[in-house]
Amino acid sequence: MRANLAPCSLVFFISLIILGGVTVAWGPSKKFDPGGDADQYMAIGQSLKSGNGFKNLVGPWPNLSDYSRMPGWPAIISIALRLAPGATPEAASRFSNVVCLSLAGAFFCLLCRFLGVGTTLSEAAGLSVSLSPSLVYLSVEGLSEIIFVMILAMGVTALIASRRLLWLAAIILGTATLVRTNFILVPPVFLALALLMRAPRAELLTRVGLRCAILACALATAPALLWTIRNAEITGRFPLLSSTEGESLYGANNDVVANNLEYWGYWVMPDYIPGETPKLKLAHQLGCDLALNDYYHRKGVAWIRNNVGALPRLEVGKFVRAFVPIPWKPRLESYVVFFCRFLLYVLWVALLPLWFPKMNRTYLLFCLAMAVIHLITTTLYYGLYRFTHCYIEIFLVPCIALGLQQWGTKRAGI
Repeated sequence: MRANLAPCSLVFFISLIILGGVTVAWGPSKKFDPGGDADQYMAIGQSLKSGNGFKNLVGPWPNLSDYSRMPGWPAIISIALRLAPGATPEAASRFSNVVCLSLAGAFFCLLCRFLGVGTTLSEAAGLSVSLSPSLVYLSVEGLSEIIFVMILAMGVTALIASRRLLWLAAIILGTATLVRTNFILVPPVFLALALLMRAPRAELLTRVGLRCAILACALATAPALLWTIRNAEITGRFPLLSSTEGESLYGANNDVVANNLEYWGYWVMPDYIPGETPKLKLAHQLGCDLALNDYYHRKGVAWIRNNVGALPRLEVGKFVRAFVPIPWKPRLESYVVFFCRFLLYVLWVALLPLWFPKMNRTYLLFCLAMAVIHLITTTLYYGLYRFTHCYIEIFLVPCIALGLQQWGTKRAGI
């Protein structure tokens, strides 16, 4: 373990310097889009820091406890605001992401070492994650995907490193649900896939045993369970992770995203749907976030039922948005980001015969579970490259690193 400290530290500090410089150049205190995801997370972080509780200060109900947003990212922002009381909330958000993304790169470096990749390639893999153009953009935009990637990197590294770290891995990975709600399905899907496949089943039963595997999956749900209990005390409904599901469903299944090429397969604010009551007005009419969620959920389900013929075209749009690395709007920065994504796919496929036989089966099974959940989410809701990058694409990096190592070994005739 000590031998891996130097390369991981190198990745962390190089990433920290570069990402810090990019953030300064971007403008640390540059305002977020009013009412956008980053703005809402920041507002809740400010509320937590001031001791006012978990309240969305820019939402329709700024004086009520919020249950629309997950607590992971606002909690980190509140810590940053306490550690740097003179910083603007925007700067605290962005520099928190700098640290989290640097840590993610360091843990991917460590993960690659445990997967059998050499030091130099592991360092390159870690840097390719922390300096991924997609993640750098999400970092400076103050979005929550960065801490999600960091948690995954830490949890999967613990999962692969040693059987003795199984419980720690379960707890760490369980906190990922406090950032992205659909991750709650990954542990049970992981276990189900392991039991359905002969080789993974034999490895699972030999390495940890069925009882321990089930207990680990249960432990991974503990953070989400605590959050649903908190929400139940506020709303009277159990289980409830977040009240944004209805808006996500309706915003991703409507006439606009089905027929307008600009938004095809994507998501729009319900306000942009013709004939829909503005959200703010509707919120005051309905009185609470849960009622608003239920209203949008019913609208989304009704549209799906009434437009079955439009679903195939819409689903194609969702998967194009999620997986095809072609910029929707032709901008130079978009071409850079999408070229890097395209390169990941090319290298992953080209090196597949070299890395697949050598790759840790537990790691592959985790990647498969992540992919399954992301595919289901894309089908039901909408396609977006930033989700695909965090759920699937960054996990191609260790495979590519191992493939390059095997290619180098084969070329040298060793």
